[in-house]
Amino acid sequence: DYFEHNWTHERWSGGGPVGFAPAGVLLEYGRELTAPVGAIHWAGTETSTYWQGYMDGALRSGQRAAKEVLDSLSC
Repeated sequence: DYFEHNWTHERWSGGGPVGFAPAGVLLEYGRELTAPVGAIHWAGTETSTYWQGYMDGALRSGQRAAKEVLDSLSC
């Protein structure tokens, strides 16, 4: 089957399936999105370094955060 969807007609997405940050924002502030705060380690598709906004990015981010937690416990 083939399905075509015009995202510009989507009422709630504003024209795209993922969030948008202007050029340079993630390079300048990206580390703050993933920096642990005490015992809290952040994960989510927005904190992925690859495939942000998609399920693959969320999984990669979860794996990264899990490794951070395991690494912090082994100290």
